[in-house]
Amino acid sequence: MTQDAQKDVAEPRRTRGRPVAMDPGERRDRILSALDDLFREVGLAGMTMSTIARRAGMSKQTVYDMFQDRDSLFDAYLERRFSALHCQDVTEDDGAGFEARLRRLFRFDEPSEAWDLPVALLRLAIAEAEHHPRLASRCLENGPRTKQARLQWELDLAVARGELKISDTAAAAALLMDMLHPPILEVLVSPQFRPSIKACEARFNYGLSIFLSGVS
Repeated sequence: MTQDAQKDVAEPRRTRGRPVAMDPGERRDRILSALDDLFREVGLAGMTMSTIARRAGMSKQTVYDMFQDRDSLFDAYLERRFSALHCQDVTEDDGAGFEARLRRLFRFDEPSEAWDLPVALLRLAIAEAEHHPRLASRCLENGPRTKQARLQWELDLAVARGELKISDTAAAAALLMDMLHPPILEVLVSPQFRPSIKACEARFNYGLSIFLSGVS
């Protein structure tokens, strides 16, 4: 057997052909994962379906096969972002105290730049809600309303346990949201402003201490 033949036996030649196709879930994930970095490069106005497709390494038609339009794509992006936050929540009584459960709900471990695109989409939804109703609904329903509902669930649990005495947990949840979250208005009107993690934690600690001293 010649040396070339021996080499062919030892190392079979790769056959040419079409690359292995990604399944729809992988393709969808790659598209959505490309959005944050692309936004930092070109801004919201530069995020066309064409530039998104190029960034994800796909054809524009492939992107359109998965998302009807840019609003649908942004809607899916926000759904994934909010779902990633909410999926870590505990929705049953695991024995942890009220304060510990709230600290688990209000996480401060994400870098501020991770919220650049979500804040820009919120700004767009507020400014042009009439033209982007799905986006506006996603920002409202999956953002503050979902978190406020979760806060009320935690308050109801604390009341049932005897940790707190609150007659109207719905009103208390709305108030607690405002006390614990940094104000969003300054972030919306000033694209360069981002509160530091330290500032967010300080507000959370101060707001929670005031709330607990008022209802305990």
